[in-house]
Amino acid sequence: MASHARAHAIPCALSRRHRTRASAWRRTAARANSALVPSPDVDDVVTMAPPPDDDVVTRRCALVAFVPYEKDSYLHYPEGIDGARFERAAPSYGEVWEHVARRVAWTDSTLSMEVVSHDASAADMARAAMNADVFVVIGCDDASVAKKIREACVGTPTGVALDSPALAGEDRVCYQPMDGLKAMEAKLIPWSQAARDVRSIDMVKDLFERKNHTDLYFMHLVLASASGIDVAAVDISQDITLGNVWCIGKNCNKQLRACYGNPMCKKSLDCVDACGLNDQVCTYQCIRSYENDEFEKLARCMLHSHNCLGNNAVRPEFPRVSPMQTFRGEPLTHSMAERILQGWFGPKKYSWIAVAGNNDAFDAFPNQYQIWYPGKAKNSFWYNPVFRVNTLDGRTVWRRSDYRCRREDAPGTFTFSFMDNGVTSQEYWRIVDAADDLSWSLYYYSGAAKSAGQAYIGAILATPDGLWPADDQLDRIADSLWRGCGIKIWEMIQVDNSNGEDAPLIPLHEVVLADSLVVSVPGG
Repeated sequence: MASHARAHAIPCALSRRHRTRASAWRRTAARANSALVPSPDVDDVVTMAPPPDDDVVTRRCALVAFVPYEKDSYLHYPEGIDGARFERAAPSYGEVWEHVARRVAWTDSTLSMEVVSHDASAADMARAAMNADVFVVIGCDDASVAKKIREACVGTPTGVALDSPALAGEDRVCYQPMDGLKAMEAKLIPWSQAARDVRSIDMVKDLFERKNHTDLYFMHLVLASASGIDVAAVDISQDITLGNVWCIGKNCNKQLRACYGNPMCKKSLDCVDACGLNDQVCTYQCIRSYENDEFEKLARCMLHSHNCLGNNAVRPEFPRVSPMQTFRGEPLTHSMAERILQGWFGPKKYSWIAVAGNNDAFDAFPNQYQIWYPGKAKNSFWYNPVFRVNTLDGRTVWRRSDYRCRREDAPGTFTFSFMDNGVTSQEYWRIVDAADDLSWSLYYYSGAAKSAGQAYIGAILATPDGLWPADDQLDRIADSLWRGCGIKIWEMIQVDNSNGEDAPLIPLHEVVLADSLVVSVPGG
């Protein structure tokens, strides 16, 4: 069988390398009725200024997406918000994909994506695809639209058509069709480039079918990686090398044998292996479903102690998110910020209950109780979230984490460090906004599990009872999410807060509470 695998040293995308000016922005933001500091990276509140002549970057990979622009997408607004607040039943495909394009650029400034409507002319489609390395087609069932897209993308090396019966058979990686012949080659030679290409396209299709914004965004990074460029979030340890095996065998043989002797640990390994470490939503569900000491010890040895997979994830830099500047009319201080986090702890057994979160991997678990408190040691501050997990094997269990919190330079910013099932992570948190009466608070975080190769962002909206804030607060919250964090309201996953009565709300360290803000509400 003739091999059409591309050479590793010459990525397919580089054959179409082109140079574009980096976007440079002069930013102006509308005033808000809060202490919000707008992110300088959110396009909707900025006006463009011409970039300096020398402000040039090399685009390693350009994507183009063809979508039914005005049609309602499969994503939805949070169920707990009255749908009458929105102009339509769901965000349009155009809005969703324009935001995905923004997030792709935030992840890597050398990636770019243009979004094109199915209603565009053949000339406009051809122009958009002219320098593209990757195409994505969504929801195309019209033969005339399919003809325009097919002709526009004839020279585009890599692409996939999803939910698009009119473009069946158009999937390809570096000009090589992902047909039955390619699948057969992948099965015969599982370590070949053909096998990697088939796995990439299969992963893209699986991510699309999950119907959530986190996996939708990651899907485009997988396609960019398949085109032949290095994308850090995708490339982490997809294929175990002899060097990885040698490191594990030499340093962690005892822990590995113990793991294989524990059925639950073996389930964890098999589950994570089936996901791939780069699939955060899938892997974290595996780890929390089959949590056990043997897996934690093995992960600690492999990743934390010896970094046998050779990963080095870096915390996401964009979008840049700032903390709120004032609270109750006064400049925010470190002490006040910690008291906001402490929240309702004291009057209640917890600080806050999450209403909705942004990250499908970490923020979507049911019954997320947040417990923040000062400890006995000087300047110590702890975060002990307690949450429910509906495991992959049908059980319901309570899990918890233990974060050490350290103030950063600006009030309202913190570094959280913790070890989660043998994997060490660091997260940079900001208090983005909070109501004066502590009826709600909004947090944003960006983090990395360095040796696991995972970097991530997220946001949490919390209230004292786990219910959505009053209707008159929702405009401010949506504004704080978008202008403050670059997050659309439809990216917030509503938390199931039913059946949380038996939560084990016990702090893991000695508690020394600060004066509560709950009892000192002005006029209260």
